[in-house]
Amino acid sequence: MRKSLQVARKFKQLVLLFSVFCVGTLPVAAQMNDPQADARAPRGGTVTEAEADRGLPVIANLPADRTTKSQFSERASTNRTLKNIPAEISSKNSFLAYIEIATGATLDVFGRNLFTGVPSTFAPVEGAQVNGDYVIGSGDEIQIRGWGMISVDVNVTVDRSGAIYIPRIGAVKVAGVKYRDLQGVLKQAVGKNYSNFDLSASVAQTRALQIYVVGNAVRPGTYTLNSMSTLLNAMFTSGGPSANGSMRRIELKRAGVTITTFDLYDLLVRGDKSRDASLQDGDVIYIPEVGPLVALTGNVKTPAIYELNGEASVADLVGWAGGVESAADMRQIIVEKSVNNTYQRLATLQAERGKMGDVLSSLPVRGADVIRLFSPSAVAVQTRLDKEFVRLSGEVNKSGVFEIKKGETLRELMFRMGGTTDVGYIYAAQLRRESVRRAQQLRLDEIATRFERDVDAAATARLSGATDRETIATQAAETERQRRLADKLRSVKAEGRIVLEMSDRNAELKNLPDLALQDGDTIFIPRKPDTVDVLGSVFQGGSFIFKSRRAVKDYLELAGGVTASADASEMYVIRADGTARGGNGWFSGVNSIAVNPGDTVVVPEKIDRSNLRQSIKEWTAIFYQFGLGAAGLKVLQN
Repeated sequence: MRKSLQVARKFKQLVLLFSVFCVGTLPVAAQMNDPQADARAPRGGTVTEAEADRGLPVIANLPADRTTKSQFSERASTNRTLKNIPAEISSKNSFLAYIEIATGATLDVFGRNLFTGVPSTFAPVEGAQVNGDYVIGSGDEIQIRGWGMISVDVNVTVDRSGAIYIPRIGAVKVAGVKYRDLQGVLKQAVGKNYSNFDLSASVAQTRALQIYVVGNAVRPGTYTLNSMSTLLNAMFTSGGPSANGSMRRIELKRAGVTITTFDLYDLLVRGDKSRDASLQDGDVIYIPEVGPLVALTGNVKTPAIYELNGEASVADLVGWAGGVESAADMRQIIVEKSVNNTYQRLATLQAERGKMGDVLSSLPVRGADVIRLFSPSAVAVQTRLDKEFVRLSGEVNKSGVFEIKKGETLRELMFRMGGTTDVGYIYAAQLRRESVRRAQQLRLDEIATRFERDVDAAATARLSGATDRETIATQAAETERQRRLADKLRSVKAEGRIVLEMSDRNAELKNLPDLALQDGDTIFIPRKPDTVDVLGSVFQGGSFIFKSRRAVKDYLELAGGVTASADASEMYVIRADGTARGGNGWFSGVNSIAVNPGDTVVVPEKIDRSNLRQSIKEWTAIFYQFGLGAAGLKVLQN
């Protein structure tokens, strides 16, 4: 027992000793947990060195409680940082979840997107234009410049008594003066002592004010704002009403009195912010709980969940939604209401501007209603074409847009339009179709996406096994090269060309295929070229004059021959008609192939198959099949 008492005494002495040495930090910790600790702490005086030696806190003289220009900038920066903090409050209330299940659609609360990405709209910048109605107050910094019998160039701050001190003039009371009247007040004060002078006055720095946002806000709390801020600025800064907060009854309180009640629908629907009010230090913005909610869906411009503020009708809902959809305008509209989980018809009317209001105004709505406006005629159905047209251009005797007969073929149309001119090149005739272009582009995008995915997967696998810095740098450079190639592949756009598979350069109108034309087809007959292109791994690629006796090997010799990096066994020819021709196998042994005007000879590079360098070989098949030909390959060459 005695031993236990001795241990207890020693423990008590240790605790006392610890508190003596740590007493200097206690006020700081207390202030973190006790908001009134700062008020109890002494504001002036110092502690003697003896007291400091005993572990007592040293309290230095504190400056006056005034927000400086730099401090306001820091607070403004903090406010801007707060905007990116995600709301801890759930973005959905129970009614939103109920509507999602009842309608099968996700409806947003009307006006909630106004606060998306806030508060970029509110930026308390130092260079903001001061409004003429701005009221000067304690903490404002005023720049005064005078000339004539008195020379003045000073920046003065309005003190707590509402006055400023001007050298050789004295104190001038300016608190409560509107900015537009400030210059006149100062001139009057200086005119008591001087004449024949002039001066200008401007607000160099506005004061900071502290306001409180409480209730159902996304980020309730205390905010330090620019003194030119209004209720709306504070709303943007705090993220607006939460999922359970009202958009229609936002109150600004000052000294216990409600100064104004703001309805965000006035701003959203009519652009009216006349009930917005300037803030003063100590103001409280209170966001009450949300009012009755109703859902509007169907053929309206803004299907959403709307908040009621008193009595309302379907006409009000449609007005808030911006009216019916353009597709439903001037058509029959059916108004339905969900009753016992079943839509029941309330009214049937014609969607005519100015004539819907009377009927819709007679249909009241109440909280939790689900209203649907449905227009059967607004449902999109593919339109049947009675007449079809195609565009004919190039070296033809008749060019323009022409109506075609049902089932008319390309050959029949060309004969009906009088054929081509003397320089028209039937062999290279181009037929493009929009439906084909969309399908080709979809395929190109899918392949590019797969290529990018394979590049990333291969890069990850290679880097995971690399250890030395040189190998990692090499692999990273190779991956970057492949990604640039993927970006180039993304830039290739399908043309929708249908390959006509003509015989040779001597093809005539009668050799055109019996391919039925469709509405929107484009037919282009180019001028017969006199050149042949050579691309790829050759010493001097370019365009060379066509001569009928020349074969592929002759054009390769004109291009200086193939380089050491060329894969001669994979050479191929892209014909002017959009087809491709290789030798034995897929692309080999093409040296002796005859060439037509407008053809392109392609010599690919050797490819290291171990590292995804599938640049031309795998893509050329796609290009020529899609009718892209040399145009697509040039994208990869550049």
